[in-house]
Amino acid sequence: MIRIFLDANVYFSASRSKSGASAAILELAKSKQLCVFATSTVLREAERNIRLKEPQNTRLRFYEIVKECKAKLITIDKRQAEKRYLKLINRKDTYVLEGARKANVGYLLTLDKKHFMNTKIKTAVFPFKILGPGQLIRTLASK
Repeated sequence: MIRIFLDANVYFSASRSKSGASAAILELAKSKQLCVFATSTVLREAERNIRLKEPQNTRLRFYEIVKECKAKLITIDKRQAEKRYLKLINRKDTYVLEGARKANVGYLLTLDKKHFMNTKIKTAVFPFKILGPGQLIRTLASK
């Protein structure tokens, strides 16, 4: 089974729309084709953003998604994350990279092109690939 780590924006997007690539990724997880890993920091960020920006039904969908995809919760050392990645990316995103590293995933999925698809990140060496949800779906379809 393919192991993935989702950035908060993927949960946000899937909660807003049942028809995008983010929702499709979570459907694959629900059907046990993908194994999702998360940290409480990422889940709290997604929940906070949904609470601030979206109606209640979106928040309810978020809770449903988290429950159904059965994300495996891992803990990270935030100081280690900052030490390892702060030269590459902003503080809050160091925790995303560390979560993906610690979970030993094949893919980190994010919609944050500004912070995760720039030259610094693209030229860095990670033990996982950083893709958007749609990119992973195309990758899986081509296999």
